[in-house]
Amino acid sequence: MNHFYRIFQPFLTYYSIALIALIILYLFHKSPIILGLIIGIIGSFINTCIFEYYLWQSINKTKGHIKTGNMWRYLVAVICCVLWLLFRDNIHIIGILIGLLMSYVFIVFRPLIKQR
Repeated sequence: MNHFYRIFQPFLTYYSIALIALIILYLFHKSPIILGLIIGIIGSFINTCIFEYYLWQSINKTKGHIKTGNMWRYLVAVICCVLWLLFRDNIHIIGILIGLLMSYVFIVFRPLIKQR
């Protein structure tokens, strides 16, 4: 558990704050874009966990191919889009898109967020 906490702690803080704020906002203002943002943030959190896990594996591995878990992250994005297809009236696709893009923002700015 200590290893998990050390890897994901900065990201857990940002995702949990955003998710709690969006859930509270959704309780008061039931908007399709907010529900899309919630689904996108959850997918984004899963994508960040996948990326961090594969990055940790590649750092500790000396031989072989370096993997970043692209296929798993694509699968998460496809699942979010399938949820939109099933519930088009309740979920906004732009909210899902913005939520999913948060993981890529965290991946790009990872060196600034996570100091060793």
